[in-house]
Amino acid sequence: MLQHFMEEEISPLFSSKTRPQLYYMGKVLPEISSYPRIMHSHAGHVEISIIYSGTSRYLIGDRRQLIQPGDIIIYNSGVVHDELSSEDAQIGNYFFAVGNLEVPQLRPNALIADDVNPVFHIHEGFDSIKALCETMLTHFEHPSVWSPHIVHYETQALLEIIWRVIHAEQETQEPHPNYFLGRKIKAYIDAHYREPLTMRQISEALGMSESYISHVFKDMLGCPPMQYALRKKIGEAQTLLISTDYSITQIAQIVGFDAQSHFNKRFSSYVGISPGQFRKNYRTTQRMD
Repeated sequence: MLQHFMEEEISPLFSSKTRPQLYYMGKVLPEISSYPRIMHSHAGHVEISIIYSGTSRYLIGDRRQLIQPGDIIIYNSGVVHDELSSEDAQIGNYFFAVGNLEVPQLRPNALIADDVNPVFHIHEGFDSIKALCETMLTHFEHPSVWSPHIVHYETQALLEIIWRVIHAEQETQEPHPNYFLGRKIKAYIDAHYREPLTMRQISEALGMSESYISHVFKDMLGCPPMQYALRKKIGEAQTLLISTDYSITQIAQIVGFDAQSHFNKRFSSYVGISPGQFRKNYRTTQRMD
């Protein structure tokens, strides 16, 4: 007979009155082509991504990040992020949406402070975390009467593990030399990207030359200001396509395109399919799920 004893008593970290709730989870297979999800955010939950294969560069909030296997990415509620995958950078990951999250000294539905680097690396035990993720997926794909209860507690366990990874890896990083100026430019674009925005308008509003603004912004975020504004439009359009019944023409107008034909062309160039096909594919997937 083999008998094992617990070496220490465990006290749960997440034991507030509103217990964390798993809203959804899934797995992205790198070998299966998927359409990029351009800049978007989640209003009512934290999304956690665990990378198991592939490398790429993501834009998360106001940081451009190198993503690689073994990374955990924390998307606090409301944080805009741009998940890029291509034939040269196919990402495989598990993803989880957790709501009702209350952590002392943090705002609701935040797992880290908003000024902390959201990417953490797992140095030990990554295979065990992958095994836990696969076990959770099995309960969704082959549910039993006990599956909701088991998945609930597996979610708590996953959060406990991630919390310890975060606090083991958290480091104070020196800000980018132009970080605060870059944030100022980004804030202006975020407030005006639905308008017929131009570099001249940004330059006059901020009192800096167009060339300097472009240099600072691209150096910090990895893309020119006007390309960032366009990606914001496309990302919001994707969100409206999957969450509303607005027509394609209405969505084009809401995000700031003067003509649907222009919207269709830009959307297709970034996503790889037309807005209508993107909506159709998403709804087909939802019915299958």
